[in-house]
Amino acid sequence: MFKSIQAKVNAIITVVLVLVFLFFSFFLDEKLRENAWQQKIKQAQLLYQQLSFLKTYIGKHRGIWIKNPKGDDFILKEGNFGRKNTSIVLGDLSEQAVGNDMYNFKVVSPNPIKKRNKADAFETQALMQFKTKGTDTEIYKIDKKDKVLRYIKPMVTKEFCIKCHPEYTVGDINGGISITIPIQDTLKEIRSSRIYFGIFGISTLIIVLVSLILILSNIVTKPIKQLTDRAEKISTGDISISTATEREDEIGALSNAIERLRISIKKLMK
Repeated sequence: MFKSIQAKVNAIITVVLVLVFLFFSFFLDEKLRENAWQQKIKQAQLLYQQLSFLKTYIGKHRGIWIKNPKGDDFILKEGNFGRKNTSIVLGDLSEQAVGNDMYNFKVVSPNPIKKRNKADAFETQALMQFKTKGTDTEIYKIDKKDKVLRYIKPMVTKEFCIKCHPEYTVGDINGGISITIPIQDTLKEIRSSRIYFGIFGISTLIIVLVSLILILSNIVTKPIKQLTDRAEKISTGDISISTATEREDEIGALSNAIERLRISIKKLMK
């Protein structure tokens, strides 16, 4: 199939470079996706931390007082004021976040009083895992179908929670904060980066491949062809052509060996 050394070496170089390119492409793609997902996870962790700070602040002050309360969504009413506890406030905030293109969240519970706190399949499974994995557990998944990051971490009962929830025990897990973050922008960035690295990688591969082939041709293939032509002429009786060279590599050694043979033949012919 490949009769010349040039063709064989070119084929080997091409295969090796393509394999190296594919390996590094896969490696870079994995690192790119990992870094992108880690950024989204950190965003969810930061949001959870902020909500936890808010929950603690409201809980330690036993809720938020609202003037001229409407509805029954209060744990206590006094005159023109009504008090909402931590769960109610976070629930109200979660409703305000609906439609936000940055994130959504909700407080979920195994036994919700309100429909908005009902857990879906992902959240229900997470709440079950919290019971065995502990209070520091965080669970997340990349949902590429819906193009969102799902993240949930438990709500741990603190001492101030007992004032409004005497049926709870300090340290227990009685729910979780579920966060949803869109990842359309991340998926677009990954696709754009793949295209960029693909174009850059293929261009680099072609440049390196062509450069190696040209270097190989000038250093090895062309000198061997020239030496072959001269040896062919010597074999036909033309001993006037010298093959001597100043090269000190293998091709130089071969050229000088043929040159010595030419000189020996010339002496014998005299």
